[in-house]
Amino acid sequence: MDCSFTVERFESCAHGGKADEAIAMFSELCVPLRKYVNIDLRSIMDTSGVWPPPNEMWLQEQFARRMAAALVSLIGNTDFELTDAQFSKLTSCRPFIQHFLGAAPLNNADYVARKFLPSVENGDVRLPYPDAIKRLNLLCNSESRLVIDYSVCMRADPASTLNLAIANAGELLPGSAEAHRRREALLDWLGRTLEEVDDLRDIDVSALVYLYMNCTYTEVEHRHAIKRSVNKLTRASLAGAGLTDLDVNHGAERRANRVRPLMLVVLEAFTDGHSILRTHSRNLLAARARFDVVAICYPSAIEKAGREVFDRVIEIPDGKSFAEGLAMIREFAENECPDVLYMPSVGMSLLTISVSNMRLAPLQIAGLGHPATTHSDCIDYVSVEDDYVGDPACFSEALLRLPKDGQPYRPSLRLGTIPPRGSKAPGSVHIGIASSLMKLSPSFLAACKQILERSKVPVVFHFMTSGGDIASLMHLRRVASSIIPRNRVAITASLPYMDYIGYLNDMDMFLSPFPFGNTNGIVDAFTVGLPGVCKTGREVFERIDGAMFMRAYMPGWLVADTAEEYVDAAVRLANNREEREALRKYMLEKNIVQRFFEGRPEVFGEMVLDLVDKQKAEHASLRMA
Repeated sequence: MDCSFTVERFESCAHGGKADEAIAMFSELCVPLRKYVNIDLRSIMDTSGVWPPPNEMWLQEQFARRMAAALVSLIGNTDFELTDAQFSKLTSCRPFIQHFLGAAPLNNADYVARKFLPSVENGDVRLPYPDAIKRLNLLCNSESRLVIDYSVCMRADPASTLNLAIANAGELLPGSAEAHRRREALLDWLGRTLEEVDDLRDIDVSALVYLYMNCTYTEVEHRHAIKRSVNKLTRASLAGAGLTDLDVNHGAERRANRVRPLMLVVLEAFTDGHSILRTHSRNLLAARARFDVVAICYPSAIEKAGREVFDRVIEIPDGKSFAEGLAMIREFAENECPDVLYMPSVGMSLLTISVSNMRLAPLQIAGLGHPATTHSDCIDYVSVEDDYVGDPACFSEALLRLPKDGQPYRPSLRLGTIPPRGSKAPGSVHIGIASSLMKLSPSFLAACKQILERSKVPVVFHFMTSGGDIASLMHLRRVASSIIPRNRVAITASLPYMDYIGYLNDMDMFLSPFPFGNTNGIVDAFTVGLPGVCKTGREVFERIDGAMFMRAYMPGWLVADTAEEYVDAAVRLANNREEREALRKYMLEKNIVQRFFEGRPEVFGEMVLDLVDKQKAEHASLRMA
C-alpha cells in the first residue's frame, strides 16, 4: 500500500494532542481505504512483538480497536477548538470514523460524546463547548445510543446537526436492530426539516446521495417519502444555478419532422462488469431499431461493451464542474430536442438525482436499475416488467408495464469456465449469501439466527459482500457475530467475478436477503445450479426475487411470503441433502438460467415509441384546437 501511515504514529499524535498531524495522517489513510478493499494490515501496524504470528481476524480486531480509541481521543480532546479546515478534513472521512467506532468493542463513542450534548436553560440552548455539535457530528455513529434532541442541536449549529442526521439516516450498513430503528425514526425528522432548507450550500452532498439511495433499504412503509424533500431541495438548487426546466413544446416541430425520434439516455453506471449493463443493455440496443439512442455520462461510467449499445456516446469531461456537466446535458437537450429521456437507474449518483428533477424532454422514463420510486414530478413513467410490479401504489410514477419477457438479461461479460465444485468436510451445510452491504438488514440477520437454531445440521453462513471497504466489513463482522456465533460466519470482501462464481459454486444453497432482494445474485446462483430461498413482498425490490424463481419454474415453497415461511423453507432446504441435490441436478440439466436471457428486448422500444406517438398526436390536436 502506497501510504506512509502507521497505526503507532497516528496513536502517538492523536493521544499526544498533535491534532493537525493526526488529522493529516488519517486523511492520508483514507485514500487507500477508499481504493482497496483488502489491505495488508501488517504494513501499517507493528506486530513484531506478537507470538504466535497473528491471524487476519486478530489483526482486524486490533486495528479497529486501536483506530477507534485514537479517533475518540483526537475528536474528544477539548484542549483545542476544531477549526473549519480540521472539521472539513474529518467530515470527508466520516464514514471511516463511523465504521471504526462500530467495529470496536463498544460499538460507539457515547462515553465521550455525551459530554458534548447541549442543554436548554430558560429556553436558551447552552453548549458545553463552542464546537460541541461538530464533535457530536463526528462521534455519533449509527450505533450510538445517545438520546439526541436534533431540534435543539439545530438551534445551536444547523449545518452540523443536519449533516449528522443525514449521514446516520443514509448509513451504508444497516447495523444492529437498534441502529436500524433509530435510522428509520430519523427519516421522519429529516423529511420535515429538509422542507425548511433553501439550498444545498451547507449540506454534505455525498451523504445526501447515500440518504436518497439507502432509504430504500429501511423497513418502514413510507421509506421513500424522504425523496420528496430531497427532490424539492435539489430543484431549488438547480434553479439557483440557472438549470431550470426546458420548455419542451419549443422543439415540437423539429420532433414531428425528423425521421427517427431521439432517445437521450443519462447513465450513472454502465461499465462492462456492472449489474445494470447485464439487466438493461439488451433493451437499449434493441431500441435503436426505432430510435436514435444517444448516451451521456462520465468517462468512468462506461466501457467498450457499453459503448456498443448506443448510436453515440457523449462524455462529460472530467475537468468540468458538476454544474457544468449538468449544463452540458441541458444544452444538448435544448439543442437536439429529444423525444424521450431515459435513465436505466436513478439514485446511485448525484447526476441522476439531479437529472430526474429537470424537465428535458416531453416524456421522461426511469428504469429500475435501482428498483424504487423516485417521487419526482419530472419522471413520468417507470419501466418495469409486469411480474415485478407488486403493489402499484408503491410508485409515484405511471407504470410502463413490460411483459415479463420484455427485458431479458445478458450473462456477465466476465463469465468464464466454471470450475468443478470443491470438496468440503462432511457435516456442515454451507449457505451462500451474495449481497451488497445495504441489503443485510437486521430482519434478515435475525432470520439467519433462527435458521441456525432450528436446523438439525450445522450451518455456516458465507457473506459474499460487495460495496464495502475494510472498515465497513469489520463493522459488519461485529454486528453479525453479535447475532450468529462467530464460527458460523464467514465474511469475504468483493472478489474478482470468476473467483466469486467459484466460491458460490462450492456452496450447498443460497439465501437471498430481504426485504431488499437480489437480481444478478440470483442469476449467478442459478448459473452454477445453486438452489436457494427468497422472500417476496409488495415493493418491487421485494417482488423481483420471487418472480425470477417462478420464471425458472422453481418450486413455490422456495418463495416465502413471511419471515416465518422464509425460515421454514431455509431449514427444510438445509436439512434435506437429497432434495437439494435433486434441485441442483434439475437446474443444471435444464439450464434454467437461460430463461433469464430469453425474451423480447424489442418490446421496450415499441412501447416507448407508442407513448411518444401518443404525445405527438395529443400535441397536434391541441394546436389544431
